[in-house]
This record gives sequence, C-alpha cells and structure tokens, in this order.
Amino acid sequence: MTEAGPLMSTELQSRSNTILVVAMPNSVHTARWLNMVRTPHLRFVLLPIFRAPVTEALVGWKPVSTARDVAELGAGDVGVFDPPVQFDHAAIVMNERIGYQTWVPHFMGAEVQFAQPLHLMEAVRRFRPALVHSLEVQMAGYLCLAGKTHFAGEFPPWLLSNWGSDTYLYRKLEDHQPRLQQVARSIDAYLAECRRDCAALKQMGFDGILLPPVPASGGMDIEHLAATMDLPAPSTRREILVKGYHGWSGRALHILAAIRMAAPALRGYTIRVIHAPEEVHAVALRLAAETGLDIVNDPYLASHEDALRRVGRARMTIGCGISDGISTTLLEAMMAGSFPIQSNTSCGEEWVENGRTGILYSPHDIAALAQAIERAASDDALVDAAAPTNRRTVEERWNVGINGPAMIQRYRVLIDTFAARVRA
Repeated sequence: MTEAGPLMSTELQSRSNTILVVAMPNSVHTARWLNMVRTPHLRFVLLPIFRAPVTEALVGWKPVSTARDVAELGAGDVGVFDPPVQFDHAAIVMNERIGYQTWVPHFMGAEVQFAQPLHLMEAVRRFRPALVHSLEVQMAGYLCLAGKTHFAGEFPPWLLSNWGSDTYLYRKLEDHQPRLQQVARSIDAYLAECRRDCAALKQMGFDGILLPPVPASGGMDIEHLAATMDLPAPSTRREILVKGYHGWSGRALHILAAIRMAAPALRGYTIRVIHAPEEVHAVALRLAAETGLDIVNDPYLASHEDALRRVGRARMTIGCGISDGISTTLLEAMMAGSFPIQSNTSCGEEWVENGRTGILYSPHDIAALAQAIERAASDDALVDAAAPTNRRTVEERWNVGINGPAMIQRYRVLIDTFAARVRA
C-alpha cells in the first residue's frame, strides 16, 4: 500500500464525520455553540458568512483549505475555511447568472465582504461534509438556500438553526416571505430556540426532521459559574438592570418611560442601563436629572463572568422588544437569581411562569410594564421565591453539560439517518 492510501482512507472517514457550519465568525453564539459540541468523533469546519476576525471565544481553531487539512485536525479542533480570493470574481459572475443578492442587515456597512453561493459550493466540493449546519437564517440560511438550489450534484443534508427573530419577525415581512418559504421547504432538519417557531416553519411547508429547541447560545457551564458567583438573596439587592437596546427590535425607551411612571417605588435603587446606544444613553441621563433617580449607563463588560456578576447584583432584569427568540439576558437573569421582566414577544412563556417566576408584558403597554416594575421592587416574597425555581430551570435546559452531549448525539443520529436514506 502506498503512503497516500492510509491518508486517503482517513480523509474518507473524516468526511463521513464532517459538519460544515455556516455562521458568523465574530459571534460569541457561534463560538459557544462550537465549543459546546466539540468531540473527537465529529469534525467541524466553519465557513464564515462574512470576512471578519474569528472571535477570541472560539479557541483551538485552525485554517483549513483541503480535505487533508480536515483529516489532520486534532481531536476537538475546529477548522475555519477562508475561500481563496481567486473565487471572488467567479462568485460575482455566478450571482448575476442565478440572480442572487446577499441580504445585508441594516447595521452592517457596504465594506463588509460576504460569502457567496460559489464559496459555499466550493467548501462542499472540497470537504464533502456529511451535514451542513447553518446558524441563523437571513444571512447563513439564505446563502445555503442559494448554494443548495444551484449546486451541481447532490448537496449534503441541511440542518438550519433559527436564532432570535429569524422566523418570528421576518415571516411577517413581505420581502422575506418567499425566501423563508423556500428555506422551509428546502431544509432537511430544523433546530429552533422556541417551540412557537417550530409551528411557524411547519406552516410555511417544512416537513423534515424537527429537533428539540435549544437556545442559540447552547448552554452555560452552570457548575463552574455557581462556584465563582456569590449570589445574595434577590430581596436584598438594590440594583435594577435594564437592557438598553433600542431600534430595529429593542424598545429600551419604553422601559425608561415605565421607570418614570414607577419612579416613587424606585427610590434607593441604582438603575443600570446596559448596551445602550447614544440616544438611550442621553434619555437615561435626562431621566435621572428630572426624577432624581440613580440611573447610570454601564459600560460593556468583555468578561462574561463579570457581566453575570452584574446580573447577580440586580433584584430585577428588564428587557423590551417587538421580537426576540429566547433572550439570553432573560436566561442569565434566571441563572443569577434576578427577577426577569420581559416583553411577551420573546418566548419567555416557555421558560417562566408569568406572574410567579417572571413577568411578561406587551412591549406596547408601558403602564403594565410600570406596574410590573413596581411589583418586583416591593414584593420581597415574589423575587425570593422565583430565584430557586428559575435556577433549576436553567440547570436543566441551559446547561452545557446536558445540551452538549445531547446535541452531539443528535448530530450523529442525523448523519446516520441521512446516510441510511442514501443507501436505501
């Protein structure tokens, strides 16, 4: 046997275990997901959907360009494929021929270089993965739809992960409805964050394999965090945490309006506004000056453990938006014993019991939000009783030690199931 023989055999074996992940390279959710499912029995190759530095949260990654590179990855390593620039012109020509146009989020500039269908096709040709897994719909999913539709040959089975508002909001937008329906009818398996999105995709024509919902972030190392966090009883905490996003979906200004209404009940609390854009920052400062409340705009914390400790100092955590998946901030609040108050346009009802372990409200009902804030600020028994129940929930459902092995097994079952269909 020649020296190439064993390596070729190894390459073939690695292809049967290779999963091509199409996702944002700079996203902490991408990193947490891949960190959670690393295993010697599967090989993951990331195709970045745009050119950007790989997030530091993704440890142990190596550039790959051939099947041999993938075969030589160490146990648990993640490969990252950067398509050669010589494919860029050909990608443009193909886009003109097939009528493909990248969907670009409003917050991204024109200078961002996105992966194109030809880049995805080249990754499939080189690595011949057993499964393609797109994380997020509008960028990664639409890219995979075009790649599968125009691929010359048999495209690998396709698993789609829904992040946040990908289905819940975009299915209501006329420009996206045709693409979403095509996605629903083209994917072979679906992984949502919320049960509500499973039903929505079925209504659009999905009839493939439905996996149990899992948050986009996968899970947290609950045992490690419990050992490093000193959590006082919620009723003793004198801080309130406000999620400051406002614009496309977030409605932080609604929270500040509710805080104005609830101001008499909030004397003695420090209200911390996080992730606030400039307009929210300015309104928060003006509100503090007008009401005398202690309101501060808190800085971004690079360390996730530091951010969680901040949540652990808060009596309540408040989020508001017209659309979301399962809010990571809500899950963090549940883990850290901070009473969650969240708009009912996320799928918080799948995680908390409204009025007992959290409060859910319409993002358009500022008076109801003010009442919820007043109640959480004054009812010690409510916030203390909610904490242990919420903690048990995330220990069971947002735990990397549980979700990681479960998802690795589901990957294996999917690969085996699709392989058996090909052989049949």
